[in-house]
Amino acid sequence: MRNIRTRPIVIFIVILVVLYCVIYVIPTVTGALRSSYIAGHGQLQTSDQTEGYIVRSETVYYSDISGKSNRYIKEGKLIRKGTRIMEVTEDKDAEPEEAETEEITLADGEILTDTFDAESEGILTYSRDGLESELTPSNMKEKSVGYYHRLSAQSRSLKADTVTRGDPVFKIVDRSGWYLVCFVPINHQERYEKGAKVTLLVDGDQIIGTVRGIKTQGRRCRLIIRSDYYFEGLLTKRTCDLQVITSDVTGLLIENSSITEKKGKTGVYVRQKTGEYKFTPISVYATDGEKSVIAEGYFFDEEGNSVNTVKNYDELLRKP
Repeated sequence: MRNIRTRPIVIFIVILVVLYCVIYVIPTVTGALRSSYIAGHGQLQTSDQTEGYIVRSETVYYSDISGKSNRYIKEGKLIRKGTRIMEVTEDKDAEPEEAETEEITLADGEILTDTFDAESEGILTYSRDGLESELTPSNMKEKSVGYYHRLSAQSRSLKADTVTRGDPVFKIVDRSGWYLVCFVPINHQERYEKGAKVTLLVDGDQIIGTVRGIKTQGRRCRLIIRSDYYFEGLLTKRTCDLQVITSDVTGLLIENSSITEKKGKTGVYVRQKTGEYKFTPISVYATDGEKSVIAEGYFFDEEGNSVNTVKNYDELLRKP
């Protein structure tokens, strides 16, 4: 009778012992439940795909006289201050119109001219979109996320054969620098640093820019990037498809799940010839949050000492 009562307890203890061996002993001895992979070379590019909004320092020139237009310089040319861009020939036989004496109101960044000389250096264009005074480098930080997302502008040509007083006739865009405003996910904000260089793909054209502003706006991070590179569409576009590349590195590629810390040092566990895994320090060059490019073979620590690290084809523990 006593044996019948104790038998379930014995069976229970046996089951516990078996489970303990399966979960702890066998994996420790054989490494059967340890997942690993081979480190190898690869490319890691960290970027954000978004919409960019182009902000320029630009001056629109309006004609102070009416008549036939004659343009001297082709669009897209870099011109110097004082350069005569065009002329307007008045029809002296025509009856004077009321518009010839009407007062013309100008906004900031607009000039009324009868000489058609450029008052500043820049790139010439015979087009405008009407936002030249509304969106400028001096007020771009004040605009909301909604303002940029609603931004839509159609550039129209100013190449009319006949000009009426008060008509816009050409525009000069500051060549020394222009800006791109864009928004990226707030959890990507740590990718960016003020003053850092970034590679930009603007409608497929590759240029270089410098991060000038980083600010949280709502659930997004607003970036302001300055560039002095020229690209097709700089003079006419207001919005563009934009890819901001913060790192593009080729090297030894590992999974971030492998990375751990031991005694204040960052490293991974590398399989040895004995089958055991040994902690090995690493130096991370770049990461996208899931994978990282690290130094291969060796690196120098903060004190200038050479430290042996992961090599190509080393086997790493995926989750230490």
